[in-house]
Amino acid sequence: MYNTPGQFQLFFSSFSITQFIRLELLQLMQPLNSITLNQILIDLHTLSSLKSLSIIHCQPSSVNQETCLLLASLINSSTSLRRLYLSGALNTIFHYNITSSINDLYFNNNIFNTIILENIVSRMPYLKSLNTSITLNMNYTHLSSLIHLTRLTMTIFINMNNSDLKILLNKMPSLIFFNITANGKQWFNGNYWEQCLPLNLRTFQFNFCTQSIHINEQIVLETFQTPFWLKIKHWYVMFDCQMNPTMAHIYSLPYCDTQFYYRPSMNPSRKFRSSAPIIKPYMNNVKKLTIDFSTLITESNSSLASTHYFSNISTLILVDNEHHLSLQLLLNFLESIIDFTQIIELKLGQFHHSDFIHLLYNRLPQLYSLRISETIYSKLEMLNFNNIRSLNICDWLTNINRMIFMFPSIQYLCVRSTNFEHMRQMITLSEKSLRNVTFRHINHELQEQIVKWLYEYCDKHRQFSYNIDEHMNLHIWLSDSIV
Repeated sequence: MYNTPGQFQLFFSSFSITQFIRLELLQLMQPLNSITLNQILIDLHTLSSLKSLSIIHCQPSSVNQETCLLLASLINSSTSLRRLYLSGALNTIFHYNITSSINDLYFNNNIFNTIILENIVSRMPYLKSLNTSITLNMNYTHLSSLIHLTRLTMTIFINMNNSDLKILLNKMPSLIFFNITANGKQWFNGNYWEQCLPLNLRTFQFNFCTQSIHINEQIVLETFQTPFWLKIKHWYVMFDCQMNPTMAHIYSLPYCDTQFYYRPSMNPSRKFRSSAPIIKPYMNNVKKLTIDFSTLITESNSSLASTHYFSNISTLILVDNEHHLSLQLLLNFLESIIDFTQIIELKLGQFHHSDFIHLLYNRLPQLYSLRISETIYSKLEMLNFNNIRSLNICDWLTNINRMIFMFPSIQYLCVRSTNFEHMRQMITLSEKSLRNVTFRHINHELQEQIVKWLYEYCDKHRQFSYNIDEHMNLHIWLSDSIV
């Protein structure tokens, strides 16, 4: 899917929720403003079949007091609604009197979620699945038991005592799935988890980190290699000292997140150690991989080995921070850890080896989206990147003819520009393929100038629509064919 910001407002300029009388699932992404969102919430009261509502990537500017009142009213009145997926900006609904039979609650933007568990539990006592965060300290001793809860996903943003978490888990006797992300030395203890996890727990996924100077790797791993871990539960872990030079990470296998930040190193002291008896494809869940080559300590001709293999990467991000590296070494390393045939998006905003892009591009048969800096773009040879449909240039673009020659098939273009003539050329010279343009951070005067020209140009050539977001980005959509 191409990056098409602003679809929300375009859709609701032509349709009303009330037209979809049998709607069961609704996902609202990036609502434009509180007026639009409030009207949708009013209309949702007319739908008797709605089972799932998601409002995600919602900015605080798109929410007001009426928004929360309307959402609370919808939750109270709906007899069919069972699943809520909310941005953190909407967590103030728990300040209102809610009585709900919601079964599944998920918070997006968890770091902004300041609602204590007590408020959630008291208002939604029938929860079966909860995805939330801990951002405030509280006493869990008097918390009501969540007897229906079977799935818990939690991110801890505070320095929480492990004794408090033990009390909390004792309130969840039916838990069979537990996913936790947290920082702190207190979590690097397999014996602690053996004592406090619910007896019926089947799946335990975690990702912990702490400063590496506080950790004895061997002692930590031994606590995760007891009969409980290896023979009863068959739960395995990876101790990772490469993700961050000053931090130690330990995470469950298979790796549960869809994103992974990898800093490969030839330094033997910075390595991976696993409790798994054999190497298995435990990185299959990772879809977005960032590889930071800046920690490589030498440009050696020796092989750079990796414990990992990533078979399902769709987005690859490369970072080098201008370190000089052997291109052949990089290529051999990437070929040994990644299935290139799955990659559709390549991001090189902080990568500075232009010669390497050609080597890599020819090995990515499915690639259609590219993000590069203007510095790299200007150094690229005049080759034809015919497969690229989505192009994002991080900086200002000036040589338009060069772009059209190198990227003849782009349908989505995102770029910075302060020159009206350059913007006009980008649209006219690529009009046969271009469908969506985003000009980033342009002032009001230039916005008005380009929109005025669009009305004149498109009146004769093609249809268009546009939107200006809160970050001063001008999004333009062009019709599929010239009229």
